[in-house]
Amino acid sequence: ADHLAWPEFHNGVAAALRLSLGQTAISRTWIVYNKPETANFAHAGVLMGLGLQGHLKALAKTDLYSYLCQDHEATQIGIMLGMSASKRGTMDEKVFKMLYVHIPSLHPPNYPDLEVSSVVQSAAVLGIGLLYQGSKHRRMAEVLLSE
Repeated sequence: ADHLAWPEFHNGVAAALRLSLGQTAISRTWIVYNKPETANFAHAGVLMGLGLQGHLKALAKTDLYSYLCQDHEATQIGIMLGMSASKRGTMDEKVFKMLYVHIPSLHPPNYPDLEVSSVVQSAAVLGIGLLYQGSKHRRMAEVLLSE
């Protein structure tokens, strides 16, 4: 069953891309209402797909927090990459802070230790790249190159 997990994620992305095709906007209410009881790979993919279309901009900070606290890597990855894609090139501070928390090597020495898996860290680094795309922000370029 574990070997089917990531294909379910990709099916979720494809379903979201089909769902949002031709939609002008998908509301926060719709996104939150369709959140399953338990986190799963398919829904994580849907979140990423909605983000690729720019629909995750509708989510509030509290929504992002509840998704990230679900201790489900695929959901964390879907939210981080989806939000980064939704805010691509904007250098959005709210999204940057969300990503920053997931990259322990960027934390100051007195920051509390967090256990973050390597795939979630990689998604956060990729997300920062999307967020700062085209900005010519020297500090972020140096940070990303050092990672």
